Amino acid sequence: MKFLADECVYYITVKALRNWGHDVFTVQEAGLAGHENGDILEYAVGTERILITNDMHFSNIIIYPPMQHLGIIVLKIRPRFLDSVHMVLSRFLDTIDQEDMKRTLVIVDRNKYRMRKG
Repeated sequence: MKFLADECVYYITVKALRNWGHDVFTVQEAGLAGHENGDILEYAVGTERILITNDMHFSNIIIYPPMQHLGIIVLKIRPRFLDSVHMVLSRFLDTIDQEDMKRTLVIVDRNKYRMRKG
């Protein structure tokens, strides 16, 4: 799948996604570090990428309605839970493809993932 990794996503997560065979472009590589969340999501949509982030603001469907993006994955992650969250993320990504992620918000924590379709 094609992802845009928000600047708050740990480098080890970006590396894991790439190792799992995904196409990951970072906000820093796009020259968007420090930009507003709306600009970042707009870039993800414009480049047909799923946004992956640790920023819980993106889980607000009032501000970021699923009908207006190609998918957002929010990681509820802290360094001590890194391996657990990565394991849940990997299992989730094995069950879905780029097309199925359209208009979907996914919250991933150390125990499970939750999906909300728009």
